[in-house]
Amino acid sequence: MAFPAWADPAPVPSSAATAAAPPPAAARLARRDDDPCATVWFRDGAKVQMEADGAMPMSRHTVQQRPQVSGDTCTTQLQIHSKTALAALMEPPVTTDQQYAVVIVPPRGGAPGHVEGGAVVDASGHYVRLHGETRSMGRGVFDYAHQDLSEGKELGGESVTSRASFVIYARDSGDEVGRLEMPHATLQVASRRVGKRQHIDTALGSIECVPIRYERVTDLGPLQVAGDAIPTQPTVMQITDWYCPSQGFVMRSDVEENGKVQRIDTTSIEALDATDEP
Repeated sequence: MAFPAWADPAPVPSSAATAAAPPPAAARLARRDDDPCATVWFRDGAKVQMEADGAMPMSRHTVQQRPQVSGDTCTTQLQIHSKTALAALMEPPVTTDQQYAVVIVPPRGGAPGHVEGGAVVDASGHYVRLHGETRSMGRGVFDYAHQDLSEGKELGGESVTSRASFVIYARDSGDEVGRLEMPHATLQVASRRVGKRQHIDTALGSIECVPIRYERVTDLGPLQVAGDAIPTQPTVMQITDWYCPSQGFVMRSDVEENGKVQRIDTTSIEALDATDEP
């Protein structure tokens, strides 16, 4: 599935763990006014709700805390609660809670900027529970604000590398039954193409948005589950992000894989309140 920028899941196994999403890229990697936090999606923090239909319905609630300047970098915390299910199985959804620490390193001295992410993840499915950590690093275009969104324009791509390690527990007994190791996963976007602005229906009403189309290739690499090597194959998705300048956010994504299309909607964006402080 595809999510706008920092909420985008990094490559993770969709079977045992459906669990962990990788590095949220929380920034536009371009320094403005020498403030590394000027590039964060939500400068004052925010709460974002997303819903997806299709073969794998999903609900995701993300809280981005107010970012903090730390030297030449910017740090922020993300709390993500999600539920994902396979509609065909009609079983209880996988519930995942993630606590993310994100470091934004702006470009400097000719070197490109990047985003580093680390998360503690707890996930619970029908039969097993997982607990572990993910680490990731991303480079490239993670946000559409301040990009040239003229029709026909080609935007840069992105690359994300990540790794994850989980302990697997039997849900009923709580006994450890094995580990899941993902030492090297990658996500690649070569480039993006900007389409024609148009009004679309969103959860917040009819809004003028820009379609941005691209191909995303995700490779989980070698997996080890309970000591067994699990072969994986790269997945290829054709994605259209509907970026809405008035909201400064991707309000809808259409994701095509194996001839099937899933729609992901941003259903609400709200300011933080006192109960959201960490």
